[in-house]
Amino acid sequence: MNTDSHRKELLRKLSRNLMVSVPVMTVVAMAGVSAVSEHGLGLIPSAEAAQGEAEGEAKGEGEGEAEGEGEGASEAMKEAVRRPEGYEPYDGDAESLARKGEALFNDTSLSSNGLSCATCHTNGAGYADTFSNEYPHFVAMGKSDFGMDKVHLDEMVQICMAAPMAAEPLDWDSEELAALTEYMRIEQEKFRKR
Repeated sequence: MNTDSHRKELLRKLSRNLMVSVPVMTVVAMAGVSAVSEHGLGLIPSAEAAQGEAEGEAKGEGEGEAEGEGEGASEAMKEAVRRPEGYEPYDGDAESLARKGEALFNDTSLSSNGLSCATCHTNGAGYADTFSNEYPHFVAMGKSDFGMDKVHLDEMVQICMAAPMAAEPLDWDSEELAALTEYMRIEQEKFRKR
């Protein structure tokens, strides 16, 4: 199986699992939560199992995966989510970027699978405890899927575009990337105060 076909198959599996597990987790969370962390609601055991299954398939540990496959993203995608050399972020008004970022956070048209950022991260959900750390910092998905020891916040936005949302990363000099990054900076501040 070539790299592009393998990537598409992994993204299809991850999308399928997310489309099933996220609504189930939402229903269960509304009915009652069995786990609470210092930062709020945690996943219940069945949701953790579903997440583990999705992560296993994304890493090539699912049924029918050949040994040695599933090593994360393609080299081209690994390069696409990394800040380019000489990178200068889009410079705009922080308040207007934050407003646009909030709209983009809820926009399913950014993905190829009907997800938005909010699908996984509504009301502060779905962030690892490391989200409170200063960027750049270690992010498990950045390391396991993209080979990055540390990621910047804008790189994390790009990683989420490529992996759960199954879309191409945003243009590095785009207002959209700057807007989502600014909105995520605000989300990070809220997360730290929990």
